[in-house]
Amino acid sequence: MVRDCGGIHTEDATLIVCPDAAERGAYAGWLREDGYRVVEAATTADALAFHRRRSLPLTIADMGTARLDGPELIRAVRDARPLAQFLMLSRGDSVAAAVAALKAGADDLLLKPVDRAELVQRVHQVWSASSAQQTNQRLEQDLRRQYDFSEIIGRSPKILHVLAMAGRVARRETTVLITGESGTGKELMARAIHNNSHRAAGPLVAINCAAIPEPLLESELFGYRKGAFTGADADKGGLLATAEGGTLFLDEVAELPLATQAKLLRFVQESTYYPVGSAAPCRGDVRIISATNAPLQELAEAGSFRRDLYYRLSVFPLHLPPLRERLEDIVPLAEHFLSQLASKSGGLRIPGLSREVVHYLTARSWRGNVREMQSAIERAVILSEGSLLTSADFRRLEVAAENPAPRSHFDLPDRGVNLPDLNRRLILEAMERTHDNIAAAARLLGLTRPSLRYRLKKYRVTGH
Repeated sequence: MVRDCGGIHTEDATLIVCPDAAERGAYAGWLREDGYRVVEAATTADALAFHRRRSLPLTIADMGTARLDGPELIRAVRDARPLAQFLMLSRGDSVAAAVAALKAGADDLLLKPVDRAELVQRVHQVWSASSAQQTNQRLEQDLRRQYDFSEIIGRSPKILHVLAMAGRVARRETTVLITGESGTGKELMARAIHNNSHRAAGPLVAINCAAIPEPLLESELFGYRKGAFTGADADKGGLLATAEGGTLFLDEVAELPLATQAKLLRFVQESTYYPVGSAAPCRGDVRIISATNAPLQELAEAGSFRRDLYYRLSVFPLHLPPLRERLEDIVPLAEHFLSQLASKSGGLRIPGLSREVVHYLTARSWRGNVREMQSAIERAVILSEGSLLTSADFRRLEVAAENPAPRSHFDLPDRGVNLPDLNRRLILEAMERTHDNIAAAARLLGLTRPSLRYRLKKYRVTGH
């Protein structure tokens, strides 16, 4: 929003489209009196001309006349700008026009006669969200100029905060502990920290501590000397030696055996380690970045992870939020994955994003986070038959046969259950399985639709 109402700078203006000059002038006057810049159009063609010249975050269009084709306007603009907002005005008796506008992707509908306070409030909500988005974009641009975070896609406040923290710690030698659910991009973050550090010219060596059998893990990390065990026919350096001058990334660090933890602690504290079978220590110049999706602090307090090592590894903790907490990143991520597929397609057609599928993607819970979303988009692209992805493309492979058969009884655990929490989880599962179809979810749960709506509100299941 801009307080100065002189001149026409459409990139920060609200467009009002209304064939009736008196009504259009009234709506524009209300908004201008409240400090908003406004541009006006009388026809669909005039409105499209404004949109072709500049980006307009919000369009208010009057559906009350045959001279204005609202669905045509929405579809034409959304082809180029999927996130443009549309508020449609309609008479109470113009049901068909209102339904057509909503099907075309209108974000909201106001019935005429329009209430001034309600119109100003709706416009304020859109511009407040737009202002926050612009602030995030400026922060993102500043971060990208200072650091190379090109592999990490996102502009939500939470991910930008993490990137800002990662930028601050990257050029130091501090150990970093990256936490977050599976699929949130912990290895990508470790790579970004390494690439922005003074060690960027050195190697980044990654090891998944859960993927290597426990008896082999110590020799993999620290190496071994000839004769240390059967089959050790020659000296071999470990991953610490391979990472010399660079960074060692310990993924799933919670899976380290206690004995190996003790030896890693020595290296973190003193930069020395003993290869298996060696009595002489080796020095190493390696930065340690570790990651886990386990509650490492709780494991340390319970004694299953060394507390002293936990404190050494977590000098600078970074938490990657799950995808469900960074909805602003859904569209940029989807566009990035489509772009990746296009570059590998060998000329095959890659569909774009429809407005309907944007709503579908942002409504899903994405338990597997970014990794799950990437796989789902690739499947949908393979199954898509149109120029735009739809939610149906994502649902084609979801068959009832994949759902396990119901148990004949329920085993009550000895520790008991939290009934409110259990009810909430059952409702979430039903809504996810039916893709937020209240009628279908109610049938799964044996409830009426009003009863399910009551429980959605009671258990604060948002978005419904």
